Amino acid sequence: MTHSGDADSHRWPAPGPGARALVLALLFLSGACALTYEVVWMRMLILVFGATTFAASTILASFFGGLALGGAWFGRLIDRGRNPLLVYALLEFGMAACAFAMPWVFQGIESAYVGVSRTFGVGYDGLSLTRFTFSFVALIIPATLMGGTMPVMLKYLIHDREGLGSRISLLYAANTFGAMAGAFLAGFFLILILGVREAAYLAGFVNLAIGLATLGLWRRVSRAEAGPPPVEALGLENDEASRGGAVVAEPAAAMDRTPDPAVLRVVLLAIAASGFCALALEVLWTRSLVFFLDNSTHAFSTILVAFLLGIALGSLVVVRFADRLKRPVLTLGILQLLIGFSALAALPLLSAMPSVFDSILGASVDALLPVKWTAARLLNAMLVLFVPTLLMGMSFPLAVKIYSVRVERIGTSAGDIYAVNTLGGVLGSLAAGFLLIPLLGVVNSIALIAAVNLAAGLGLVLTDRSVGARARWGGATAAVVVFGALAGFSIQRGPDNFVSYYERLEDPQILSYHEGAAATVKVYEDGWGNRTISVNGFPVAGTEITMQDAQKTLAHLPMLISPVPSPTVKIIGFGAGGTSWGMSRYEVERIDCVELVQGVPAQAGFFPEVNHDIRSEPRFNLIFGDGRNHSLISEEVYDIISVDATSPKMAGNGSLYSVEFYELLARSLSEEGIAVQWIPFHLLSESETRMIARSFVEVFPHATLWFTPLRQYFVLVGSADELSIDYAFLAEKLARPEVQEDLAPLSVTSPVDVLGLFVMGEEGLANWVDGALVNSDNHPYLEFLPALAYFVSDLYWVANTGAALERRESVTPYLTNMGDSPEEVAALEDALDRRLRATQHSIRGDILSLIGEDAAARREYLEALRIDPSDINQLRRRYYD
Repeated sequence: MTHSGDADSHRWPAPGPGARALVLALLFLSGACALTYEVVWMRMLILVFGATTFAASTILASFFGGLALGGAWFGRLIDRGRNPLLVYALLEFGMAACAFAMPWVFQGIESAYVGVSRTFGVGYDGLSLTRFTFSFVALIIPATLMGGTMPVMLKYLIHDREGLGSRISLLYAANTFGAMAGAFLAGFFLILILGVREAAYLAGFVNLAIGLATLGLWRRVSRAEAGPPPVEALGLENDEASRGGAVVAEPAAAMDRTPDPAVLRVVLLAIAASGFCALALEVLWTRSLVFFLDNSTHAFSTILVAFLLGIALGSLVVVRFADRLKRPVLTLGILQLLIGFSALAALPLLSAMPSVFDSILGASVDALLPVKWTAARLLNAMLVLFVPTLLMGMSFPLAVKIYSVRVERIGTSAGDIYAVNTLGGVLGSLAAGFLLIPLLGVVNSIALIAAVNLAAGLGLVLTDRSVGARARWGGATAAVVVFGALAGFSIQRGPDNFVSYYERLEDPQILSYHEGAAATVKVYEDGWGNRTISVNGFPVAGTEITMQDAQKTLAHLPMLISPVPSPTVKIIGFGAGGTSWGMSRYEVERIDCVELVQGVPAQAGFFPEVNHDIRSEPRFNLIFGDGRNHSLISEEVYDIISVDATSPKMAGNGSLYSVEFYELLARSLSEEGIAVQWIPFHLLSESETRMIARSFVEVFPHATLWFTPLRQYFVLVGSADELSIDYAFLAEKLARPEVQEDLAPLSVTSPVDVLGLFVMGEEGLANWVDGALVNSDNHPYLEFLPALAYFVSDLYWVANTGAALERRESVTPYLTNMGDSPEEVAALEDALDRRLRATQHSIRGDILSLIGEDAAARREYLEALRIDPSDINQLRRRYYD
């Protein structure tokens, strides 16, 4: 086979129908692998660099930058006469090698990243540069290989201009459908069932199989080239070739029909703008849709699947007419105009969209509930995304067809289009997250991006000389006028129309609304005067008493039982500032509070009764960043670490409930240090609660479990050695007037009130969690198991509270310095025993209030939780006093 640098002298048999079908199947699988890698590698690197928006965007930019580089470089390489099948096989083998090597690469990057951070003490800018450098180094090779697959396979599939548009569209559709499948499988099944690394390894084996299949096809093609191939093997349905038994080349005029170079430059610029708008809109729509879908990992996966599904369907639609278009440039321009109009039209739709919970809450709660919920999420997302993404999917293959004026340079042409489209996407995602949302907000940003699409479309329409000037300018003027009117109508309601299911339950009055780079932060007040701060629609803190139950406990419980007179403290999560303020009521050396979302502390002024302007306290130090990343790179040692993270079911939060995170906490604790972890058990099944506790116990074998005073939550307490509580020291600290004042709303006034919160000690806790799964970075079960708390939170509360009720123990074995005489010790033991019995009775009453009279109505709930309905009566007998 010739490998001459003269591309025109190099020919190989055109693929027949069987070979084309095989190639499309391979491209489907390759696309699935690519999205699996993107999901998995992004997750791995964010664990190192932190879950900040900048860190995630840096990783994404590095990944897509590699894709663009691969498209441009391999496109030119393949036009130099290299055999595309052999090159494609090598690309797939290279991706397989990267899949198996990347976990070790990431380990090395983590060590290097931590070393640079600690050695040079780099600030925010230096840390950002370090992240970008290491992300680029990690992702550039595999991303470049992925970027090369599209132009290389186009080179193999396309030999002449006949059917050029349809073949490009089919290839793009197959690859994008594969990407959608990869996003769906990784987000819903592979990571949950196999694990993060194993999902990447599976994709690696698939890449390996693709490479072997491609080599097999290459060998078959090589054998066919040994002699004159039969016409039917060439796949050319050309009458002249059929009659004469020889291949008739296309006329030179057909091969070199070159549009005006100025038109090609406009097409290239327009497709770059299209990529910019597509990724910017994905960011903006995601920020909008989380209010209606929730912000769980499955919700984000659903949005990605919906986005890719629309693009894949669009590229499939264009197959039918791509080669029949008489004015392809004009058509591409009209598509861009329609994308702008449809993106604007989606704004009123977003405003009027009901929460996905409204559409499914009436459904039966059974084993199919996760499927129903996923389907409802997908339908809601498609209501917004379908039309614009369908048009986006039609645009890319059409642009490749227009730009590919010389078939022998199809690799270069496709690579250039792919590169500028991808680079535009990188800039679009960065601009949307860091510039447009903070400056303009989501609604105005969508309108602006739609205007960019409009401008790209107008540029193409006005460039196409096949239409008269009067028609072109008249149509352009009309489009601008209609767009302006639609934009005014679409944005008139402003941003306050993004209200989540949780927020609407409170019939809120919006006090503050801030759309920042990291999240949308809102403060609202309900009809009873309670104020709440929410992040992306999920309430995280506020003045309501059940929220204070968590905030105050995470401050006072560790401070009261700590043996250190003047501890150094780290708090992960600022919230409304209640935990930070509670810590400051004691003799503390320093309070470091790490907060991920900068917009959260900015709302502290709405909660003066909660935080009392803690930010002005000299001992208080607010650190913006990811709590896990801070624990990874910091060498500070603390006497108390209090984890006030939000729900473990929300996207990204599961890493703050993993065994690796607890190992980081243990490494940061002093010898007498205490770590406390909040558990919102009303959001978790009993098995998920046990999973968190099991993961905690794996690192802190001397762990104990406590209630909050209102018994709305659990708190895990871990220490290096067996817990020992100095009763007299606890009583002395609790007697401080400032401590008494802060705990008064929870009716905690005596040491017995504090010690009565004890649930179980280390032996009982170890027995309870025995056999539970461990939540780890590689097996993030918490995030990837379906979140059903919206439907069965009361049953979750019953299951977890009931488990605690059955296993409650006395705190007495953990107490020292209980009194000066045997009589004082006996009196305290009696008081603690009476408190234990009283709270047991109270817990039974709480459980009966939920299941006592509603047993029949809850049959479906119990079945969904895999509880035998007959157990209702057993529960009633068990908890009835």
